[in-house]
Amino acid sequence: MRTHLAAVAAVAALGGALTGYLAAPSPGGADARRAASSLAAGPRHLALNMPAGDRAKAAGLGYDLFDVDPDEDEIASLPKGAKAMLWVGNTTCGDFEIADTGAFAETVERLADDPRVYGWYLSDEPNPKECPGIAAKIRERADIVHERAPGQKAFASLTDWEMSPLRPSETHLDLIGVDPYPCRVDGDGCDLGVIDRMVRQADAAGFPRRMIVPVFQTFGQTCADGEKTWRMPRPAQLRAMLDRWDRHAPSPAFDVSYSWGRQDAWACPALADHPELQAVMKAHNTRRRGPAPASPPTRGPGGGPSRSPGGGTSGWGRPVVSEDFDGTEVDTSKWLVYDSPAAKVNPRTAKATTVKDGMLHLTGGLYDGKDLSGGIASHLNQRYGRWEVRMRADAGTGYSAVALLWPEHFGRPEKAEINFAEVIDPTRKSTGLFVHQGENDAQAQRTVKVDFTRWHTVALDWRPEKLVFWIDGRKVWTYTGPLLPKQTKMGLALQNDQVCDRGKGFCRTRDTPKWVTMNVDWVRVYGLPGDSPPSSEPRSPSPTPTASPTSCPVPTS
Repeated sequence: MRTHLAAVAAVAALGGALTGYLAAPSPGGADARRAASSLAAGPRHLALNMPAGDRAKAAGLGYDLFDVDPDEDEIASLPKGAKAMLWVGNTTCGDFEIADTGAFAETVERLADDPRVYGWYLSDEPNPKECPGIAAKIRERADIVHERAPGQKAFASLTDWEMSPLRPSETHLDLIGVDPYPCRVDGDGCDLGVIDRMVRQADAAGFPRRMIVPVFQTFGQTCADGEKTWRMPRPAQLRAMLDRWDRHAPSPAFDVSYSWGRQDAWACPALADHPELQAVMKAHNTRRRGPAPASPPTRGPGGGPSRSPGGGTSGWGRPVVSEDFDGTEVDTSKWLVYDSPAAKVNPRTAKATTVKDGMLHLTGGLYDGKDLSGGIASHLNQRYGRWEVRMRADAGTGYSAVALLWPEHFGRPEKAEINFAEVIDPTRKSTGLFVHQGENDAQAQRTVKVDFTRWHTVALDWRPEKLVFWIDGRKVWTYTGPLLPKQTKMGLALQNDQVCDRGKGFCRTRDTPKWVTMNVDWVRVYGLPGDSPPSSEPRSPSPTPTASPTSCPVPTS
């Protein structure tokens, strides 16, 4: 095992190891530039501590970024399509692998034109408190990379030591690894909140989300000779970890699995020992993604929006609604919580609506023996604008996860409805898009294949002349037909509907999980500049007094 991999493992016992980069600040600049367009194909995937003999197998699992020494022959031996992350760094306060900056500059220049070099791993968990000069040393090397090898990236991994002295303006890094590990030996569960806390720490230190490289825990220490703090996650726990990271960094430059190989003192067992976890990572690494958004979603240090992920945001200005569900309950000054358990169509209970862990949870299931679901509707209504929702949904027959616009006053002046996600498919592998209008409920529709058991950002632009539907920054439908609403103000509704009223085939079955939840991470709403201001008239206590907001046919394909 190479020395630098052992150092990476030692760091991982404290908080992790990683590598990556997406945006390159110019030398001496604090602001990041846009990354190379090749990133639009989706993130790369790195598994640390991998022997050369395992690389072909790992490539079959979707791993396509490998940490290697700055050696031409080793770089050339990588699997087809793979790229190299070159270890030249230090650990904490230790010496750099190439200590002399002149020799480092010569090495960078020698490999500057190699198309298989992705970037330079400059430091692993530097501790600015113990080594006050470390930021300047990293900046010196990052500037050499930018000057001698434009397009290659300067990367360092950070743990939960103080991050602000290492912010972009001080280090000129392109990407940072963030390495919380949720699964510990002192419990059977995994505390996913450590991911949230460390990402917020990076936010507060001034790192934009586009710089963050997620690090996934794929190691334990139950058979290690030294540290025995961490426990190997089970497949369901690893999937939950991946989902949580999808909320924070849905389109990273790359991600990291620590660790692939065993390290006697720090990582034992590891991913190479667990085929069932390899299967989880293969599904993650090889899933289809749309092009990376031009501006990935982030929350600023105060929780507010700093960039919009849905695509096509130019010209919308600042959001009129920015909801992150960071409290412990729904803010009823902004939202109506549905509570109509006796309704014949889409019966709902307020018990199904909760806020926890920075998310809205709408949970369908049997409440006191009755099949009910939940939902909320915004008190804010406007004519024209843009709506964005980041959401996912559990699979399960009997429920439909929906993000839609519903009129301020149904039927006055027009009967209209726009569904920019209606995921009635029990497997959640496709969504319907619908435009409804008129007394006879005329409609236009499209179906888009996308796996909503994973996090996705859906968005709708409503302008006087058209509707544009987006998923993860990809335009999936533009509607300009006669059903376009033009008179009514509309507001956002989020619903996990019980849909048994549609017929026997839409009711809960013995295979449906006990609880089926739609999760919403955040909402952004924009007004159309220069148009009439939105209104905030409270919704009726009965959300569907005469008709269901989702009484539309099932997607046909």
